Amino acid sequence: MTIPELLTSMAILAFVLTGIMAVFVGGLNATTDMNQRFQAQQDSRLALASLRKEVGSACSESVAAGGASVTLAVPDVTNFCSSSTQVTWCASSASGAAPFGLYRQTGATCASSTGVKRAGSLTTSAVFTAVTATGQRPRLQVTFPVDANLKSTAGTYTLNDSITLRNAAVS
Repeated sequence: MTIPELLTSMAILAFVLTGIMAVFVGGLNATTDMNQRFQAQQDSRLALASLRKEVGSACSESVAAGGASVTLAVPDVTNFCSSSTQVTWCASSASGAAPFGLYRQTGATCASSTGVKRAGSLTTSAVFTAVTATGQRPRLQVTFPVDANLKSTAGTYTLNDSITLRNAAVS
């Protein structure tokens, strides 16, 4: 084999190996992206389960304008709804822009700096809506649009739930 043939063979081999490496790196990036999306979705599902438990047992709810937070009156064990503790859930971020986190805090206020983070990667802060109908108990409509990769809207995952306040008075 002559030197020009050897150099040509090595150039072809380098070209093929570069292509194979590009495929491997693309696969690794796709796997990492999917793992981040799955973790964000799982965190949101767990947060929704906790929220569902608290809302279901709440005596009353108050949704802030814009739907970024909801304050619940959670009953006391001894006095039921006559004595309750306020708990606030909010969708907030330190920068005021997406991604938003879902936070829980005892009291009438909630913020990303003081609340306990339950989920992240929300694409909007307007996640709570109060629903009232005559002759029914109040409900809280919850919508969590989740996306770990905000550069693309192709992977947005939305959790929706309508939770009835079982301890609230019928309207």
